[in-house]
Amino acid sequence: MKKTLLITILVTLTISGFAQNSNQRREQRKNQKEVKKTERGIDDPKAHDILSAVRKQLKSYNSLKIDFTYLLENKTEKIKESKKGTILIKGNKYNLNFMGLNVISDGKNIWNFNREAKEVQITEVNPKETDMMNPIALIDNYEKNFRAKLIREDTDKGVPVMIIDLLPFENRNFHKVRIATDKAKKTIVFSEIHDKNGTIITFRVDRMQTNVSAPDSEFKFDVSKHPGVEVIDMR
Repeated sequence: MKKTLLITILVTLTISGFAQNSNQRREQRKNQKEVKKTERGIDDPKAHDILSAVRKQLKSYNSLKIDFTYLLENKTEKIKESKKGTILIKGNKYNLNFMGLNVISDGKNIWNFNREAKEVQITEVNPKETDMMNPIALIDNYEKNFRAKLIREDTDKGVPVMIIDLLPFENRNFHKVRIATDKAKKTIVFSEIHDKNGTIITFRVDRMQTNVSAPDSEFKFDVSKHPGVEVIDMR
């Protein structure tokens, strides 16, 4: 369950940013120059401009393939765990390989394949959960759930970056999401989820390939290619 939750957060924190309809996009372009005012506060206009530019850049790609590093760290508990993963994204479809699992979605269904257990669970996509399933989706819809604040301009491994905190309007089990964006390329360098218990979960982009080959067959689980796998359909 814990592993599945972490994967859900990851996918949400790289997908729905590609999947909005044309009316929504026109409305976003109209509002890009405006400071987002809500009953809960006002966005930092500099942070809003940066996130809008990143959102526009990411949406210009037909597909993405991202190699990433996942790091879980809690200094108080002396926990430090690092894993590698890969995700292929096309619109609202994705194919994720991470922590021994292969999670595939065609935008309507999700196949969660556990190789070790030789088991695949099938569920329906829950639209209410997609906003917290990837850094791209998080940025795309951040105004709904977060107030953005530009923290500072910095460097990460020699690359100039802009550090932005997303602060949730409502009570969550984390108190902020910190995002570093490449100042020149307008892409995501890393994202951090700061849990209230002191745990920090980091997703760092090691390599990003744009407009890669992404046939629809990559976004459906083919049971015939995995003989002996137990199928649990929970739809």
